[in-house]
Parts: sequence; structure tokens; C-alpha cells
Amino acid sequence: MHGWDAHTPIEETLSFLDDAVRAGKIHYAGLSNFTGWQLQLTVSTAKAMGVHVPLTLQQQYSLLSRESEYEIVPAALHNNIGLLPWSPLASGFLTGKYQRGATPAAHTRAASANELYQWVSAEYAASDRNWATIDEVVRIAKETGATPAQVALSWIADRPGVIAPIFGARTPEQLHDSLGAVDLTLDDEATAALDKISAPTPGGYPYGAFGTRQRDRRLQGGDQALGDLIGSGSNQPTGRL
Repeated sequence: MHGWDAHTPIEETLSFLDDAVRAGKIHYAGLSNFTGWQLQLTVSTAKAMGVHVPLTLQQQYSLLSRESEYEIVPAALHNNIGLLPWSPLASGFLTGKYQRGATPAAHTRAASANELYQWVSAEYAASDRNWATIDEVVRIAKETGATPAQVALSWIADRPGVIAPIFGARTPEQLHDSLGAVDLTLDDEATAALDKISAPTPGGYPYGAFGTRQRDRRLQGGDQALGDLIGSGSNQPTGRL
């Protein structure tokens, strides 16, 4: 299922997928581009109906796109759903071939006449965090003797729940380069550096520190968890001097 179908009852969809498995038309069912609640509803409904449960989730996931870690990855891990990240190289940005402020080469997606490619590239290029992450990937690649693509693929392949990244290689050289990530294992220091610099930066609620403490406070000392976060407040709540 390439996306959530809001017009068809999930029971009907799951019945069809179960019939397809039992008829031998497919071996397994998978999902793609689902939110956390959609994934959980699908799995819970399938279990309640006694039909085949989808086994995989194909989701955009990379060093430049980690927002799935808020709800979707935990839901997949809870249900033993395998993750198949698509665009693990962030449309080529994590190969190091793009330079900030520079005109992209003619053969790249960023320079393509395809409006989707243009929009995606502009989204990636607009983020300071993304460029800082790319710089860190390039730095680690130089230190390890690997390519930036191999570093990015090694990082995503080692994330919890990931079965295998899905990427498109346009040339044999690109395929050979990407497959080289199989032999690369990032050490704890490199992994921690990439985790830190690429971490999404949500607002305080619901995925930031305030929202997290709200969910956890009953397990961690009541309101003290919030007290640890806010401290003694601020003498300048409006930011004025």
C-alpha cells in the first residue's frame, strides 16, 4: 500500500490483502508513507480480524529526514514491522555532490526539469542543519576512507528496525559505490556525531522536551520531571532586556 486510503474501510483493505496472500498472488503485504496512528490502526485491526499482518513499512528516512523517529519508527518497532527506508541518500544530497549556494550540475536531480525533484531539492537546500549534516558526513568519509554515500548508507542501515535501505543507482559506478556500504561499520564516535548534528529540532510540544516530559512524568517522579525542565523560569519571559 503506497499510502493511506481514507476512502476505503481498513477492514476491507486488509481482507483483500489477506485473500491475495492465501491465493498465492503475493507472499507478504507491506505499507508505505503511513503515519504512526495509521500503522498502529492497521496492525491492530489485522490482529483483531485474524488476517495477515503487514510486515514492512517503506518510509522516507535518512540523515536529512528523521522525523519518522517521533512516532512511526517506535510504532514499527513495537509491532515488529521491518523498515525499508526510501531516499536514504536524500535525493543525492548525502553523496556530497552538491555545494551550498552553487549551481547544481546538469545531470543531477536538483538541476532536473522535473518539478518534484526541484521542490525536494529546494527543501533540502533550505536547511542549515542539513548542510551541517552533509559536512559531517563528508568529514567522516575522509577519515574512514569511504565515500559520503557509504557513510550515509551505513548509518541508516544500522538504525533500529531497518531491514535494508532502498535506493536508485543510475550507473554501475553508483551501484558499486552504494554496495560498498556493506563493508563499512561506523564507530560509536562517528555514529554519535551524526546522530547529534542531524537530530530534528521540534518545538516544545508534542515531540520536543516539554511534550516528552508530559508523557513521562508519571513514571519519573510526577511533576518533578517538568520542574527539572523549566528550572526557576525566566526573568525575561518575552525576551526583552
